[in-house]
Amino acid sequence: MAKENIKIDFDRENDIISLFRSGKKSKFSLDFDLPKGDVVIDYGFNGEIVGLEIFNASAYFPFLKEAKASVKLRGNLNIQYGRNWAQIFFEIAAPGMKNPVSNSLISPYNKKIILEH
Repeated sequence: MAKENIKIDFDRENDIISLFRSGKKSKFSLDFDLPKGDVVIDYGFNGEIVGLEIFNASAYFPFLKEAKASVKLRGNLNIQYGRNWAQIFFEIAAPGMKNPVSNSLISPYNKKIILEH
């Protein structure tokens, strides 16, 4: 499970943060309705997870409530694949933060089904 630098977009008005691997296109997405807010997982044409959108992002990352509109966020997205699951670790930080804020989720995952659709 290697760390990977990713691109991050934060839509302050709608409180949505997107983490995605640059140069990777999404084949389809899966939406999870979670207590803090929806999370959408994007799957690429190679069957791997290529991105993540987090709705109600400030509930997951409280520092976003205080961040300036022009803040440059940085982050990592790490994915560990199992036979029928994927564990997604993600972290986000802003300049001046001592430590990034991290979280994870486990998603159902079947590469064969993804590639067939």
